[in-house]
Amino acid sequence: MTQASTDSRIAGQGGLSRRWPQVVAVAGISVAATLVAVLGHPRLQTPDLTPILEASTPIRIHLGAAVICLALGAVQMASPKGTLPHRLIGWIWVGLMLLLAGTSIFIKVIFPGHFSYIHLLTAWVLLITPVAVLAARRGKIGLHSRSMTGLFYLGLITAGAFTFMPGRILYRVFFGG
Repeated sequence: MTQASTDSRIAGQGGLSRRWPQVVAVAGISVAATLVAVLGHPRLQTPDLTPILEASTPIRIHLGAAVICLALGAVQMASPKGTLPHRLIGWIWVGLMLLLAGTSIFIKVIFPGHFSYIHLLTAWVLLITPVAVLAARRGKIGLHSRSMTGLFYLGLITAGAFTFMPGRILYRVFFGG
């Protein structure tokens, strides 16, 4: 399948059904930003990396993988699909997403010692990532595209927005407290 036909198949899927991950991400970011403003009374400061340096190893690995996934995911979204660079970056991104989800199993700070609602995303990422890879390998490009887009917007953007909640590490990095 050529690049043009792959992109046109994806583009032809229609409005909201193709944009649901972005809509959910915007809603999640809006809710998180509202909660940060209401609960935290934030004042942006020069970033203080001390909370990251003092964090546990799983948290530091998780954060590093998340930052790299965010950058690579943005490149993937903007780049031509089906090319060799797309596949290479995609495999790296998939490996880092699985590392990201794997390390999140060991992060239990919202309810100390217990899983929290955010761990539902861990299970979702661990389920959807292989589905998305298999879809691409079997030529089901629409399913692959929807799955990967969902992973990017829901698994990274929306979940990432909630890492800025008062009391969490990234809140302390950027807003103090």
